Amino acid sequence: MLLGAVVVLVGCVVVFGSITAVRNPRWSPIDEAAHFSYIEQIAQHGSLPVLGRTYVSDPVLAIAQGRYPGPPAVSARHDGLSGLSYEAFQPPLYYALAVPVFDLSGNYQTKAILLRFFDLGLLLVAIGLFGRLCHMVLKDRWLFGMATGMLAFALPGVVVVSVLISNMSLETPLVIACLSELWLAWERSSPTRVLSASILAGLSMLTDLFGLALVPAVVAVAAVVLWRHHTRVDVAKVGAGAGLAGVIMAPWVAFNERTYHSLTASALARSEQTPVVNPHHIHYTASLVGRLTIEKLFAPTVPQGWSLAGPGLAAWIPAVLGAVLVAAPLLAGAALGRRLAGTGYWILAVPWLSSVAMCWGISLGEQWLTMHSRYTYPSLPALTLILAATALVVLRDPRPYVIGVAVCGVLVVLAWVALYPQIATR
Repeated sequence: MLLGAVVVLVGCVVVFGSITAVRNPRWSPIDEAAHFSYIEQIAQHGSLPVLGRTYVSDPVLAIAQGRYPGPPAVSARHDGLSGLSYEAFQPPLYYALAVPVFDLSGNYQTKAILLRFFDLGLLLVAIGLFGRLCHMVLKDRWLFGMATGMLAFALPGVVVVSVLISNMSLETPLVIACLSELWLAWERSSPTRVLSASILAGLSMLTDLFGLALVPAVVAVAAVVLWRHHTRVDVAKVGAGAGLAGVIMAPWVAFNERTYHSLTASALARSEQTPVVNPHHIHYTASLVGRLTIEKLFAPTVPQGWSLAGPGLAAWIPAVLGAVLVAAPLLAGAALGRRLAGTGYWILAVPWLSSVAMCWGISLGEQWLTMHSRYTYPSLPALTLILAATALVVLRDPRPYVIGVAVCGVLVVLAWVALYPQIATR
C-alpha cells in the first residue's frame, strides 16, 4: 500500500505539475514575471539586475498585458512596480543556472514554459534526494517516510509554487541534500560530512536568503560532532566548511556592497514594495503574526492566492492535511521527549522551525509580512519524516499508520481535483 501511495503521489506531481507548467497563465501573480526578468538580465546582458534601475523587457511586459508578441500598451517605466525587476535583491544562483534553459527558444511564451519544466525537474530531483534521506533515517523501512513525505511534495501549494518560475525551485533539493549530509555527519561523527553540509548551506543561501534556516542545524550538528571527538584535523574541516560557505557568498555580497552599500538589498526592496503590498502602512503586531502562523504556516495545502472553500469535504481538506503534515510531526517530536535528542530526529525539524522564526523576525522586525507557507515548503518534507520515524518507534502495529497515509493521499488527490479549474485561470 505504501509503494502504491508513493507511485500515485509522484504521478500527481508529474501530471499536475506539467499541467501547471503549460496551462497556468503567464505570469503568475506571485512575482513570476520579476523572477523571469532576473534570468533574462543575466542571459542577455551577462550581469545581475539592479534593484530600482533595471526594468522588465517589452516582451515580458507584453505577456503580462496580454499583447505578446505585440508591443506592450504601457512602457515599463510607466508601469510602477510591475515594470521593475523587483526581485533583483535575491541571490543569483538559481537564475544563473536557469540561463541555458532560457536560451533554448526565442519565443518568450515558450521560454516561460521551458523554465517551468526546468523547475518541475528540480522538484523531481528533490523527491529523489528525499528518498535517499529516508533510506538514511529509516533504513529498510524507508517507504514509511517516503510515503509520508510525498504527501507534502504532492500538495497543490508545493507543486504550484515549485513549478512556477522562482528561486524556491532550487532551494528545495539543496535543503534536502544538506540535511542528508547533516544526518550522516551526526550518525558517523564525520567532520567531512559537516564540511559538505556547510558547502550545501552556502549554495542554499546563494539561492534564497531563507537558506539561512539551515545554519542553526549545521552549527548544532558541528558542535555535536566536535564534542564527541575532536582533533586538529576535525576542527580544521569544520572551520573550512564555514569558510567555504563564506567564499560561496562573497562575490554576491561584494556586488551588494558595491551597488547598494549594504550586505543585501532587502531594505531597498522593502521600501520599493511597501507602497504596493502595504499601502495603508498597517503595523504588524505579534498577535497578528501569531494568528497568521496558524492560518498560513500551518496550512500548506493551497497555493498562496488560491482557495479551496466550498461545501462538504473540500473545505476540510486543508485543515486535515495541515494538521497531519505540520502539527502532527511537531507533536510527535515533542512526545519523544529526551529520546528526540538521541535519535537525531531533531535535525529534521530545525530548518522548518528556523524558517518560521525567520518569518516572524522579518514580519515583526522589518515590518515586511512574510507569513506565507511557501517560505517553509523546502523544509516541509523533512519535517514530515519525523512523524513516520516516531510512528515506527511508538506503534507496535504500523497498519493504522499505513491506512492513515493512504487516506491522506486520497485527500491530496481530491484537493487537486477541486483546484483543477483554477490552474488555467490564475
